[in-house]
Amino acid sequence: MKKVFFYLLIFIIPIFCFSQSNDEYFFKGNINVNNNGIDWVPLFSRDKPSLIANFSLGKDRFSVNPLIRYELDGFQPWGLDIWWNYKIKQSGKFNFDIGGVFPGVINQNISVLNKSLPKTILQPWVTAIVNPTVSYAFSKSFKLSLSYFEIIPLKIVNKSQLEHGRVIILSPLFKRLLIMNKIYLGWAPIIYTVQIENNKTGLFSAQTINVGLINTPFSISSVMNKPIYFGDLSGKIFDWNIGLNYSFDLKLVKSDKRIEKFQAYNKN
Repeated sequence: MKKVFFYLLIFIIPIFCFSQSNDEYFFKGNINVNNNGIDWVPLFSRDKPSLIANFSLGKDRFSVNPLIRYELDGFQPWGLDIWWNYKIKQSGKFNFDIGGVFPGVINQNISVLNKSLPKTILQPWVTAIVNPTVSYAFSKSFKLSLSYFEIIPLKIVNKSQLEHGRVIILSPLFKRLLIMNKIYLGWAPIIYTVQIENNKTGLFSAQTINVGLINTPFSISSVMNKPIYFGDLSGKIFDWNIGLNYSFDLKLVKSDKRIEKFQAYNKN
């Protein structure tokens, strides 16, 4: 039943996109090269230099947001998530979004005993995620966001794969701070919980610091993660990375074929 829901979702969501009257689209993204790949749930990291690319294509309320991760050592694919998001309410202080991942792929290194194969192979774990988000704007420079993520595997391929999981993220959102009108400082702290299957929930804190020059696409960022309570989970007492970012934000306007035909007619 869950799989049927997600297959329906992938057909229904584009209807919202193309039913909107606004013909202006946006395409933006951020490409990050770092010394330690830390995932969107900061508890999980690769301990290897990585490339993490976020893209977003959409218009008005709807967007498709691919998240691509590669290990730079051998340029092995680490993961690919296709995030979908629809802003149900986006005006006023209180806002509500509904989104999710379909599909989400995480590659795991699996040891094999077959002599005709390499000692380790990449095995994809394919999941879907349901993600409602509520936020409240206290002022123009401060907003509080609460996101819930229900993680559902689409296919179990081995005993190590989780059967279900959930993540809750509380995010204070601050406006970037300008220093000397040339340098900006961004700070994005979060408090989050992780529960895998029926194990005890862990509580964690993380933060992302981003520093860059105004009107340039490059910046330097660092992600830091610190457990408050592990529950039944395990991980590092402290994890961090540092990386170089390249960001862009483009506006795309859909051409009107009637105007193009009129211009072509006038040229003749």
